[in-house]
Amino acid sequence: MPPISPREAYSAVLFYPEDETEIGELAAQPFVADYLQDLIEQDRDIGTSLARAERVLIENADAVIATCIPFDRPRDYTVRVRVPAFAQRQAQQLWNVCAELQGWDWLSRIRFLPTGEGGEHGGSQDCYDLIYHWVPYSLEMNQALLLDRMNRVSKELKSGGQGFVVGPAGLGAVWRSSGLHVCWQELVEGLPTFRMHRTILPKARLKPGLTVFHLKKV
Repeated sequence: MPPISPREAYSAVLFYPEDETEIGELAAQPFVADYLQDLIEQDRDIGTSLARAERVLIENADAVIATCIPFDRPRDYTVRVRVPAFAQRQAQQLWNVCAELQGWDWLSRIRFLPTGEGGEHGGSQDCYDLIYHWVPYSLEMNQALLLDRMNRVSKELKSGGQGFVVGPAGLGAVWRSSGLHVCWQELVEGLPTFRMHRTILPKARLKPGLTVFHLKKV
């Protein structure tokens, strides 16, 4: 458990500006996670396919970890954390759900690790059936680091596995070389979850070009 001060813990709250200030990276994550949750429930093919996943990786999605973990049955989850205070808040939500369901066997199969660590299978090829990966904004302009990161995602995804990656629109140029097939892609600002947010805060603005990609490893 990394040290988290009381101030960090209590300030781990998402902030949504009322003016045209760009929404921060963590605060943008629920727009994608909520959309994917709705999609999985509404699209039978995607829902059935993802329900079969046994091993799931969630990386750099510290504001939406609990949203990415359905409690339909136990699975192995590896969660790579960048912002511990937000991840702690998500862990508390997972604990509350497990307490209500008495699903302690589910909770015991969820591992939180610092970004850059993967446990015994970290970094190995053909590891995960499903990956949720949020590319840090700080990498947007570094094509070499973007390619390296997507190559790692490809290595960690099983053949036939699926992934949801959120990052700059420019990622479209790296998929072919990383061995990942794009099933579809959508600008996050066009998702119904963000459009609904704009009905409340009309001036809301995301990072330009922020895109969610649905990928498959063939």
